[in-house]
Amino acid sequence: MIKTDRLTKRFGGLAAVNDVSFEVKRSEIFGLIGPNGAGKTTVLNLIAGMIPPTEGKVWLEESDITNKSVSKIARMGLARTFQSPVLFEDETVKENLLNAWYLPKCFQPSSFLNTLFHDKSVGKIEIHNALEFVGLTEDEYQQAGALPYGKQKALNLAMAIVTSPNILLMDEPAAGLNSSEKVQLAELIRRLRSELNITILIVEHDMKLIMNVCDRIMALSAGQVIVVDEPDGVRNNPDVIEAYLGATYEFT
Repeated sequence: MIKTDRLTKRFGGLAAVNDVSFEVKRSEIFGLIGPNGAGKTTVLNLIAGMIPPTEGKVWLEESDITNKSVSKIARMGLARTFQSPVLFEDETVKENLLNAWYLPKCFQPSSFLNTLFHDKSVGKIEIHNALEFVGLTEDEYQQAGALPYGKQKALNLAMAIVTSPNILLMDEPAAGLNSSEKVQLAELIRRLRSELNITILIVEHDMKLIMNVCDRIMALSAGQVIVVDEPDGVRNNPDVIEAYLGATYEFT
């Protein structure tokens, strides 16, 4: 679903991402880990088109999306969430989902007009399904900015789901969540694949979560790939332990 070839991003003299090549397979949950400053979020931003690469290429399925706009990449089936929820805080939960559903269509005039006059019922169904999926049905008319933090992150996920993506980039979805919310998040991530057939690339610091939900994991350090392997291989890799986990780290 995603392939990068020697992806590099320099900011001045600093290489935030340096010669990174990897593939995310269809229906895979692929993890991306590393210390702060390793280049994880920069990789997501490069894939999503939020910043251009200095060198290298990015493919979404069979299409070269290097240097394509965020809106065009989104229309090709890619969505993302952010570490801190990006919401229309003064609007209701339902209005946030309506915005997420309508806005991508604004970049395609014929599709937008068709949506306005013919597809409203489809949108209502998709919005209801997204609310139900993340457990926010009872909060439909609540102001987004007044929701507890965990529910704001759930709404951010619902806003991505309602665009019907084929692949979802998730940037630290567990950040700021309590232990029970993290358990619920892990189950949601699994259901995104099993029920919605969404391929997932997830950046996360919570090692219990990442090891339990991912099929494969890539570890980065200083913008470079340390290893790409299954969870047990990453867990026991001495270079990962030295660069990120530490010799005394315990997966509890």
